[in-house]
Amino acid sequence: MQLIISTNPPSCRIDYRLPISEIKQEVGYFEFKYHGPKIEIEQQDALNEIGLGNLDYLVKSDYTNAKHIVLESIAKTARDGDRFAAEMTSQDTAAQLAKEISYQEIPEINVDILPKTKPKVTMDYDLDIHWVEGQTQIDFHTYPPKIDWVKGSIDITVKKGSKIDIKG
Repeated sequence: MQLIISTNPPSCRIDYRLPISEIKQEVGYFEFKYHGPKIEIEQQDALNEIGLGNLDYLVKSDYTNAKHIVLESIAKTARDGDRFAAEMTSQDTAAQLAKEISYQEIPEINVDILPKTKPKVTMDYDLDIHWVEGQTQIDFHTYPPKIDWVKGSIDITVKKGSKIDIKG
């Protein structure tokens, strides 16, 4: 007789996949908006001062100067008339007035730097800087492990025969 024992131990089989990560990223950046540069030079006052101004300024200044000259002439004529009336008894009054008119003052000449008014300089430059934030999105894909259990077994078989062999 023969006794045969066969054993299969239990086993555990584990299959798995590593997790996967997906990374999507938008990088932040600067946004620039600008206007200019723009430079404006206003020199009308300086041109008016040296006599190269526009017609409106020329008319105003000539009007003012002419009015002043006319009023001075009227005042001088009135003074001369008053003087002539006061000194009418003397015979030299008319001659004296004629002599004073013929010898007028020598005008004073001044040399100066023109123009005295500085030009108005206006500069316009705008710059807007904005930071646009970036984004990062991370997705993880995980998979569960697959676990298989294989049961163990023991097979015992008895064979009839004349001898007993023990094999281990």
